[in-house]
Amino acid sequence: MNWIRMVLDGFMMAAYFNLFAAAVAIYNPRLMFPCYPPSIIKDAPEPPTKAENRFYMLWICFGEILPLIIYGSVSMMEGGTRGFGWMALHGYIQWLMIGFADLFFLDVWLIQKKCRKRFIIPGTEGHPGYEFKAWMKSYALPEHLLQWPLLLCPVMALLQAGLGVLLVRLSS
Repeated sequence: MNWIRMVLDGFMMAAYFNLFAAAVAIYNPRLMFPCYPPSIIKDAPEPPTKAENRFYMLWICFGEILPLIIYGSVSMMEGGTRGFGWMALHGYIQWLMIGFADLFFLDVWLIQKKCRKRFIIPGTEGHPGYEFKAWMKSYALPEHLLQWPLLLCPVMALLQAGLGVLLVRLSS
């Protein structure tokens, strides 16, 4: 297992994931409705439309997750990582890096400190859910300290490792 390549790829994957997510949210925060605390979603004057929900699902699956799984698998294989277990560990660490970068770059620095006004969904201005403590307690910390490491990272790592094993077999 190539540890340096794994970490560098993890940084690159985190940059792609977070910069793309930030660009979409800055363009139109409503497109990221599922990524807001439940209290803000519930109190929004206009709930997410079917088109917004559809865009989010297509974007997250085909614009974020699929390209990262493919990139991670190919890079892992090219870097010499072999064996499903090592590939799964490799992928888990990379997805964990993506999750922590999301927490610190998007949730703490960009949304709460740097560009807060750009991320407010129209009609929810002044909502207490946007305050730092409320945002962290009701959304960011449970997502990034529980959901990511216990659910999302293992699933993405298994998918990435499975694709990596398939690519190794196809290249032999």
